[in-house]
Amino acid sequence: MDAAHADALAELRAFNYERIYNRPESLEQGAAVAAVLTALVEKFIESPELLPGPSVDSFDAVTAAVTYVAGMTDRFAFDTATRLLNWPAERLPRGIEMPH
Repeated sequence: MDAAHADALAELRAFNYERIYNRPESLEQGAAVAAVLTALVEKFIESPELLPGPSVDSFDAVTAAVTYVAGMTDRFAFDTATRLLNWPAERLPRGIEMPH
């Protein structure tokens, strides 16, 4: 890559990080998602009987919980958190419309 293209790419990356990835709203959304997913994993570790499929022992509960939550769509994860954990809607990431 020549210097002019490398400079343009560097400027584009800097713009993306400043205006998209690291803007406060994006960081807040990321934190909200992480909080929901963490709470779900913790709930399934503590109560592995809530996991679908065959029962797991306590040794495998962490792997089973992480695998199950990792496979959830965003909407399903947020719906599950709302139902199972009584997760307050105002703590969900913005832009997620939940069924009533």
